[in-house]
Amino acid sequence: MPEPRKASLRRLTDPRSGEEIDEAVVAFFEAPHSYTGENLAEFSLHGNPVIASALLDALCHLGARLAEPGEFTMRAFLRGRIDLAGAEAIRDVIDARTLYQAQIAGRQRGGALAKELQPVKDRLIETIVNLESAVEFAEEDLPTASRETILGLLGDAARHIEKLIHSFRKGRIIREGFTLAIVGPPNAGKSSVFNALLGRERSIVTDIPGTTRDLVSEDTAIDGIPVRLEDTAGLRADGGEIEKLGMERSRQAAVDADAVLLVVDTSRNLTEEEYSLWRELTSQAGIVIFNKSDLPARVTEDEKRALAGSWPYIDVSAKTGHGIDEARALILKRISGEEEPDRDGFLVTNLRHCQALEKALASLSRGCEALKKGMSEEFALFDLRGVLDALGEITGETGVEDLLDEIFSCFCIGK
Repeated sequence: MPEPRKASLRRLTDPRSGEEIDEAVVAFFEAPHSYTGENLAEFSLHGNPVIASALLDALCHLGARLAEPGEFTMRAFLRGRIDLAGAEAIRDVIDARTLYQAQIAGRQRGGALAKELQPVKDRLIETIVNLESAVEFAEEDLPTASRETILGLLGDAARHIEKLIHSFRKGRIIREGFTLAIVGPPNAGKSSVFNALLGRERSIVTDIPGTTRDLVSEDTAIDGIPVRLEDTAGLRADGGEIEKLGMERSRQAAVDADAVLLVVDTSRNLTEEEYSLWRELTSQAGIVIFNKSDLPARVTEDEKRALAGSWPYIDVSAKTGHGIDEARALILKRISGEEEPDRDGFLVTNLRHCQALEKALASLSRGCEALKKGMSEEFALFDLRGVLDALGEITGETGVEDLLDEIFSCFCIGK
């Protein structure tokens, strides 16, 4: 048996044939000091799938079996090595496409959400103790906190939960990324804007209207947030059959996207076409990109404001790069909300967590309302215990047995 927590070089042989499989570094972790809290061995092999397959085959012959998706992390959760939010964050670390995503997931894996919830739980427990004392010892002259004091504590807890719920808008985008459709009339410079945001030449750019006749998609990142850019065919009233098919796909891409960039050429006069396009897209979150600022402008500021309406707008030159960085910042602000959240602050990134927080806030509101109306403490206690149960669902302390298979089935094999 190798010495616990110490790597050693070992020759691995197949017990059936005695043939050598590989020379590997083996580490043994004795319970409970392992990832899962159980006895655990790790093999570092030479990087060949054939070798790994031979070793797995030999281990299964000795009585082992292949792990189910997420099984190691589920075992770690069930043995109290990590809470459920931390376990879910491990999957997010694995799936991260940018360093920023990995950093956010790393904070969650380290128990950041549990730490954020602890002050709320402390206030709730303090309140529940006071209310239970008032109920159990109603005939005794015991000092209990006034309802005003209790409502103050619960108000602080509610504001903290609301802040966490509000952070999910930004957190969801960081975790999942978003899709950005670039639309506009032919020859407005959509493909040039697409290439400029991408940082490399991907779409073909010519002076011939209608060059782009189908969707061109590419993944990139803006400030560490994954973005799928979609360059679409130019939208206009006429065109051939093939161009019309491309325009139909463009309209569908705009509807399906999380946000839209409407690209307008400022070197030529505005037409009804641009206004009609904006009216088509008003239900979307969007930005107007006034392109070709390197050329003499034929669109006035008043016309820009009139066209953009409720959307923000910005002048850029995709050719020279002028305004592209500012456009990226405006895109993030538009997609994640008007406020600029602290990049190092805590964010809720998981829909399940947000839903549990909303459930907790609803129970908390009912409990506060019962106290304000002068109802018996039992009514408030019922709802406040419901708040603790909802918060416990996030970390796996309460009511998650039916969810475990669903949560861990999304993991890759062996994690």
